[in-house]
Amino acid sequence: MASITPDAVGLRRRVVARSSLVDVGLILAVPAVLVAVMALPLPIREALVFEYARPTVRTAFFSSFVHLGTEHLAVNLLGYALVVPVAYLLSLTTGSQRQFRVVFVSLLLTCPVLLAYLNLTIVRQSASVGFSGLLLTLYGYLPLLLARHLDQEFDVGTERTTAPLLFFAGVTLISVLTLGAVLTFGVTVPNGAVSVSVTDVLVKTLVGLIAALLLILVLYGVSLAEEGISLRSDIRRAVAREGHFELAVAALVLFLALPVTTFPVDPVLNGRVLNLYVHLLGYALGFISVYTMTVLDPVLSDA
Repeated sequence: MASITPDAVGLRRRVVARSSLVDVGLILAVPAVLVAVMALPLPIREALVFEYARPTVRTAFFSSFVHLGTEHLAVNLLGYALVVPVAYLLSLTTGSQRQFRVVFVSLLLTCPVLLAYLNLTIVRQSASVGFSGLLLTLYGYLPLLLARHLDQEFDVGTERTTAPLLFFAGVTLISVLTLGAVLTFGVTVPNGAVSVSVTDVLVKTLVGLIAALLLILVLYGVSLAEEGISLRSDIRRAVAREGHFELAVAALVLFLALPVTTFPVDPVLNGRVLNLYVHLLGYALGFISVYTMTVLDPVLSDA
């Protein structure tokens, strides 16, 4: 019979002691709202779609909680069920549950309108609907929480260094996946009555961006080395911390896996093109806003 280490017991007690029914209620409220909105008649849901040609603040906010198909809703609910519980567990283990509440509510209330109107920077006849942009803002919170967990439990660099390293690693992965989509399918934009290919321009831009991101990752890696990180001993000590290590691995796997589904090489799903632009905006907005808030107001990091 497998034994339970003191670390695993300590992690479990910490999670139980710091969790609250209020937090659970907040987390469960979102899927409940999404399912309730899905139950509305189709004409009502269609009236809440954010149309780029006729933007309104009302549709800008509510469109993020509206889905026109059950498959779209199911995919977003699955992503939510993976990202948010892991983020919450990380907040509990690091004593950041107070910050989690502030970030969670703030992102859900402010980002729908921001994402919708930032979408207008690309002029096109289209519309936006669905929770995926907001899901990516919550996903953007993961690098900071994971970095804090690695810092507190395993002394793997400071969170102010590791969090940006993870963020840029995510942007690099997203850029590589987007490059694969552009090379595979090409991209055209309307120019009057004809469509003009911009594939070559995008490929060169993405290649340059990936090269710059790799340089940034190297520089952050050097910064971690200068902080005196002994990778071999840190890994050995981390593996011995049962519970904490598994949580860190699960969070890291989720962090690296989610972009594969939210930035697929084939962005066309059931005749609709996934809005990769708003996905990237959501990820960047989620991380930058929370990281800036943490740097400017470290009190929010305390339970």
